[in-house]
Amino acid sequence: MEVDVNQPIVVLDTPGSGFKEEVASQVGTLDLSHCFQCGVCSGSCPTMSHMEYGPRRILHMVNLGMADTVLPSHDIWMCVSCYSCSARCPQGIQITDIMATLRNMAVARGLARDKEATFSRVFVDVLARYGRLCEWQVLLRYYAAEAGLSSVTSLMKQAGLGLTMFRKGKLKIRPDHVEDVQKLREFMTRIGRGEAS
Repeated sequence: MEVDVNQPIVVLDTPGSGFKEEVASQVGTLDLSHCFQCGVCSGSCPTMSHMEYGPRRILHMVNLGMADTVLPSHDIWMCVSCYSCSARCPQGIQITDIMATLRNMAVARGLARDKEATFSRVFVDVLARYGRLCEWQVLLRYYAAEAGLSSVTSLMKQAGLGLTMFRKGKLKIRPDHVEDVQKLREFMTRIGRGEAS
């Protein structure tokens, strides 16, 4: 049997780099050896049709230590945190928490460059600023961050809807604030450092 040198080679984690262990330490109790690749997570996922790999393969790649494939993947940003996969997993693996951890790791390593990652970052920034959602600021910041002719065109398409919402009182010019925004920011900083309480 001849080996085709043009076939892609799967590059696994180098021994000692500890991608799987790093994910496990951030999720808490995680033992991916319990996953027997049944596919219930992918079958339960409402966004699976928009993913390249899906939750089952992502878990398998984490187990194999394939950080260079998993962290830049579009799939980790498609998770809507509905917990369907986690609730239905026969082994009790918290897949949704793993996806959130992978997103955090991708951001920390500067690998989050797709539209979903940009939107998530902008959403959190606006939330940290006011403690509440301010839709028009999220839209403006998102399209400014995407910067390009198609982004400007997309923003202009939203203008009519924005004006209609404003006329009906559904969109405020001055955003609402929580009473103690600073306390919220401190809490978010602690979460970012992994201090949950």
